[in-house]
Amino acid sequence: MTASGGTADLRAGAEVQQLAAVTVPAPAFVPACPGAGKTHVITMRHLQSSARLLRQGRALISFTRVARDQMARRCRQAGRSDLVQAPHFIGTLDSFLWEFLVKPVRDAEPAPRMLESWASIKAPVQGLDRDIPLHRFPMTLDPSSVPAREAIAWDKIDYDTQRLLDASVYDRETWQEQVLRTRTSWCKLGYFTGHETRVLALWNLRTPDKAARLLPPLLSRFAEVVVDEAQDCSAADLAVLELLHDAGLPLVLVGDPDQAIYAWRGAEPVALQRLAARLTSAPLPLNGNWRSSPVICRLASTLRDGQRPPDTAVVRDDAIPIVVLPTRFAASGSKHRHVPTSEGIVEAFRNVALGYGIGAKDCLVTAYKYATLPGITREKPNTNQITSLAWAHTAAHADGASSSELIRACSIAVRALFGYWFPDESGSTERLCAAHRLSVQQVNRTAFAFLHSLPAPHKDWSADVWQAMKAWPSPPDASPQGTKGRLAGKPVVARTVVATGVRTNIVHQLKGDEADAVMLMLPDAGSVQRWAHGDPASDEMLRIWYVAITRARRLAALAVSEGEVASLTRLLGRHEVPVRVA
Repeated sequence: MTASGGTADLRAGAEVQQLAAVTVPAPAFVPACPGAGKTHVITMRHLQSSARLLRQGRALISFTRVARDQMARRCRQAGRSDLVQAPHFIGTLDSFLWEFLVKPVRDAEPAPRMLESWASIKAPVQGLDRDIPLHRFPMTLDPSSVPAREAIAWDKIDYDTQRLLDASVYDRETWQEQVLRTRTSWCKLGYFTGHETRVLALWNLRTPDKAARLLPPLLSRFAEVVVDEAQDCSAADLAVLELLHDAGLPLVLVGDPDQAIYAWRGAEPVALQRLAARLTSAPLPLNGNWRSSPVICRLASTLRDGQRPPDTAVVRDDAIPIVVLPTRFAASGSKHRHVPTSEGIVEAFRNVALGYGIGAKDCLVTAYKYATLPGITREKPNTNQITSLAWAHTAAHADGASSSELIRACSIAVRALFGYWFPDESGSTERLCAAHRLSVQQVNRTAFAFLHSLPAPHKDWSADVWQAMKAWPSPPDASPQGTKGRLAGKPVVARTVVATGVRTNIVHQLKGDEADAVMLMLPDAGSVQRWAHGDPASDEMLRIWYVAITRARRLAALAVSEGEVASLTRLLGRHEVPVRVA
């Protein structure tokens, strides 16, 4: 395929599809394959807006701050800073629901504040026979009932919390009542998370007097609302959007049901398809892939629902085959070995990529679980405080720690110190700092210095931490009380970063990411059998693998157990996918 011939025709066809999506009237549904340029299409649609100040604007909604910032940046780069200001709105779905469907009907005092999670503040569930932090109780929301029914997601409770509950004399119903009472008390203080925001948004839209206050300003302000990555919407999100559609707010949903990988937080591809059918009878598909090679597009099609043909590789004609790496998997991600060479599997992948002219900085290794990957062991949710602090210590001392990991580490250290300094006080860092006239920036610097002063974690580390807490300079009005705030137990020590120069992350953190070379690690027995016979419409794991593979631009590699190499190469051969075993 020559750049002047077939590739130019493919590019022209993909651009025609994009233009149709840019100009289609709302309401509309735009199913978009990986690498289809969704952000480009949404931004171009926004850039069509008149430069003069209009009463009505457009809301661009995403699920991540990264996507939000990217859309805003592109508008500014195009010389249209007006498009990131009122009456327009560019933000996350959480912030949209909060700003337009919750805050306008909330009391001004106490000042409402939306949290990332209840873990952001010290919020224990008390009053029974043990104290358990509120964030350890994940909640579900059934929007089909009126009012929307809330319940604890008992099947998603972590192991440590389950052990505490099993040892309690109180049953689950009593715990749930206490959890809801505790949550309500914090909401009365002005604290909410994304879950409560959705509960309130649904309630407000279904309550006539509240809806009468919310909807007219919303309909007056926005000519349309564009939702990016619509496949990530939960059932509650879709219920809110459907109510807005019924109220007359024009919606444009852009997404890829094949990339729906967030069932654990309520994403429902079937519900999305139902809403999409209400928006339009003729979706405008984007199936031109501006990211990946034809080989990678063909590989991805083997993991897609409906046995549809591969997407069209628009700008690449690389013929690099799919590389299969026989792997001996170990309990630790840093000990996975490449069978033919006995070197670490990440090093082997890096060397294979280098053979195709791809450097380490352009390589990405991914897996379903953090435990499969080399690098810093990620902080597990709902672990005890001493283990969280041990993780924070490792992250603070690791050369490969990301900025988000360092921010998280600092937050954990702040909570530990505040638990000792102000043992009977609850609330966010900001609220406690305000109450004690402390600078948040200075507190963060103090906590980080405290973290660096600690010795490396070991089985009796809690005693060292306790002595350091007592010796560390405290604020003037700190009021320690005996052993309150002491972090008890033995920490689970996090491993340190393996310096390979290759990025690593789990698949769920890769939306919007890409690399020249991507290796997906498949350590579980039966993975090839699952690939061959599973149904992507019902098996989320196949969709997770699909997302991982489609992050690759030039080279996709698969690390599988040595016993599954032959069956994988046969499977891909049946689909006419070029394969190389390395």
